Amino acid sequence: MPLYALRVSLSHLSFRIPELLSISQLFGFEIKFVSADKFRSVLVVELEKDEHLEHLLDRGMMVMSAIKLYASGRSYDELHADLREHKDYLEPHMDQSWKITFESINHNVTEKRQRGPIRLKNPEVEFVIYEDCEWLRALSSDDHESAPRYGRSNSVWRACLTVLDTFLTEGTHGKDFRLRRDGNFDRVYFGSRIGFGRARPLLNTHSVKTRAYYGNTSMDAEMGFIMTSQTLAAPGKIIYDPFVGTGSLLYAAAHWGAYVIGSDIDGRQIRGKAKGKETVPGVFRAAEQYGVSNQFLDCLVYDVTQSPLRRGGWIDAIITDPPYGVRAGAKRTGKGKSHKKPLLEEPHMLPDGTYSHTREDYVPPFRPYELTNLMLDLILLARYLLVPKGRLVFFLPTVTEEYEAIDIPVVDGMRELKVGEGSVENFGKWGRRLITMEKTATDDGPPPTFEDHPDYADFEKSQERAPGHYQFRDRYFESFKPRVGKVADEVRQESESSSAVQGSA
Repeated sequence: MPLYALRVSLSHLSFRIPELLSISQLFGFEIKFVSADKFRSVLVVELEKDEHLEHLLDRGMMVMSAIKLYASGRSYDELHADLREHKDYLEPHMDQSWKITFESINHNVTEKRQRGPIRLKNPEVEFVIYEDCEWLRALSSDDHESAPRYGRSNSVWRACLTVLDTFLTEGTHGKDFRLRRDGNFDRVYFGSRIGFGRARPLLNTHSVKTRAYYGNTSMDAEMGFIMTSQTLAAPGKIIYDPFVGTGSLLYAAAHWGAYVIGSDIDGRQIRGKAKGKETVPGVFRAAEQYGVSNQFLDCLVYDVTQSPLRRGGWIDAIITDPPYGVRAGAKRTGKGKSHKKPLLEEPHMLPDGTYSHTREDYVPPFRPYELTNLMLDLILLARYLLVPKGRLVFFLPTVTEEYEAIDIPVVDGMRELKVGEGSVENFGKWGRRLITMEKTATDDGPPPTFEDHPDYADFEKSQERAPGHYQFRDRYFESFKPRVGKVADEVRQESESSSAVQGSA
């Protein structure tokens, strides 16, 4: 099968391959990764035909451009030798007008290497040379194996800081720094231009800065489209966000033709500052701005644990970024443990003869929604609402040093889909992981009860290990201090014994 070189964005490194795999599954073709170093700007893939590459260019938010690969090498000598063995690739272009485009990646080309100037317009074929210079691993903000895992006293981390300081201080945007790397590329690729990424312009048209309505928790456009790729959004599908907020994820799903539904316990997030029955809520104003208002079935105000949805097996995908307490905490209806009076089981009659919950100014009681309970409930809800092979896509915040794969709740009829160690945005001591799950069950199953799960009641008193997202909000505002209790003691003892063994050796 033909080989293609994709020039991809350097943002969100661990999200690139999952996005391409989701697009291939959506359109029903196979993609093989010949070289997929996540620190490289060029990925080499094997596809059956050019048509499949066009799908990647149409939907790949992180695909910048693509060429049909004719030859490659670690130097131009290797490139020339490889090209001589594949002269047949050039035969179809012998009688065509042409031009060659040179693209230096992560480095600038000095004037000594430039011959000047060539002006060719409207060629029949465009040959492209990619000079790929591997990006500095220490500058990869969302790489889970980079700086955050090293202590500040570590020599590697100090070296990274030195390089970063040099990069930021030398010249405009580090130009002098990039020029010094000229000629020290890792690999060079040669081929004919197939096209440019057609999804990348959506970053500007859907930018939060120019959106008619947004909030301080709105998802940025690029990540919103990356998440949407995992849902396999397509015309005719129904996608639901149970924590819709200001609607960022729904705009991306609706752009690809899916019908969308949102719900939130706080109607102010959906409405914004709009008041009055004739005023258009903020979420719908932004939908009109993007021309997708016809794709919005509705946005509803209710507690997801008291959902009015009475039937399962009709949602194609659930996509959400649940609140986890950094800027907005999760909550559900009901009284917390601190309330001495029990919650009334019957409607409360006011002196004027009306029920309290029928008044326009009625505010139901709320209590915190612990993240471990929320995550398990979300998966159980997806198990009930999704069609077979439907997908659940959500972000899970975790403490970086405490996360393990077993932190993802196991629910019969649902399975996790991931590549390698998964996709993660790392913010230092904590990060958020993009979790994608698929419904493997063929039946709807029972509707979730949303009761507090006994196993998650108190990890400190149980024999179980606490997940990396347990009590995440409290841990965040405590600057992720080490846990106290039985679990923390066991971890500390294991660490001390390991250090003692290394010392004796």
